[in-house]
Amino acid sequence: MENEIINKLLKIKDSTLIKVRVDDTDLMGVVHFKNYLMYFDEGFVSFLNIITHDIAAIVNKGIVFPVKRIEIIYEDSLKFGDKVIVKTNLKYIGNTSMTFTHDLYRESDNALLVKVECVRLIMENKTKKLLKITEFFRNFI
Repeated sequence: MENEIINKLLKIKDSTLIKVRVDDTDLMGVVHFKNYLMYFDEGFVSFLNIITHDIAAIVNKGIVFPVKRIEIIYEDSLKFGDKVIVKTNLKYIGNTSMTFTHDLYRESDNALLVKVECVRLIMENKTKKLLKITEFFRNFI
């Protein structure tokens, strides 16, 4: 059953479209490097909503998804008014961690702008107890 859950999770792919806001940019009108983190989070939330259908309700119950590690490779930049496509996949599922990839593309020319690999955990916020990935998703898959 555990391998079945892992295999189903690894097959899920998500794509979400985000419009770059003026507040995302620096004085040159280019998206500031730290603001790309918000785009990765949007991709992550969109991905989890495919599985759970209401990730906000899960977070409101005290389950959180902290980032353990993130690696970002910037290839090009976004500007105010651009639309970015965030493609999110699960690359690897461990016992208590999940490795996501997020690829960001500019919608107008489909140029790959940023590649991200992000390791996330699932944790009970109050107790700080890490949850087993397959146990958490068992009720959704």
